[in-house]
Amino acid sequence: MPGTPIFQDMGEESGRLDIEAVKVPRPADVFAETIRDKIISGEFPVGTQLPPERQLVEDSGLARSVVRDALGQLQRQGLIVVKTGRRGGSIVSRPTASAFMSSVALHLEGWAPSTEMLVEARRVIEPWCAYFAAERRTNDDLAELTSINDRTVEAFESSRDFVDCKIQWHSAVSKASHNEVLSTFIEAVSRAAYRQFDEDTLLGDDAAMKHSLSAHTEITNAIANRQPSVAFRLMATHLGAPAIGASSDGAGGQ
Repeated sequence: MPGTPIFQDMGEESGRLDIEAVKVPRPADVFAETIRDKIISGEFPVGTQLPPERQLVEDSGLARSVVRDALGQLQRQGLIVVKTGRRGGSIVSRPTASAFMSSVALHLEGWAPSTEMLVEARRVIEPWCAYFAAERRTNDDLAELTSINDRTVEAFESSRDFVDCKIQWHSAVSKASHNEVLSTFIEAVSRAAYRQFDEDTLLGDDAAMKHSLSAHTEITNAIANRQPSVAFRLMATHLGAPAIGASSDGAGGQ
């Protein structure tokens, strides 16, 4: 109605709208995303040298510190490599598995997810790593797993060495899957998980140590004998995953 106040009967909040704060992205993030999109789309193919920093500042209208921040982000993500010298500069590159793992590990460290979340992630992913390892392992992969098991036996007298062997064995299984996405992701998740446990928790008592080695040996044998579903089931049991087994359309029939 004409003459009726817009904000009526709002008490102490009269005249105020319930609007959340607007989050404005950082200029460096926007500039980094612009270049990232051009790299991913192929507009800037691998090997392309980006314009000098001075030119990027002039073209973008951004401060030099902002441009450097954006380039630093791209470098950490493995999308560019920075070379020094007369012919140096920022060169477009392809992200490596190592860069991917470092990026995931960094996010996990900053995010600090709960131990339960990390353990659940391992229970979901690692049985499939074992499954694919049994399908795809090479003789070198098998030799590495066997060697780690042998070193684990010798490490019973040294708790630190025993824990290191456990970590190395799980890493070797994931690498034997020959799926870089799975192996790099589980590597990052495992590192974050192990950092949250103290040494006593990782070790357990003598019986737990022997049980762990026995499980590793059984899984290694399943991988050696190319028994994917057996390797899947044993790894799931080893990690305490629910006994749902491998799916009939993906891991059964072995």
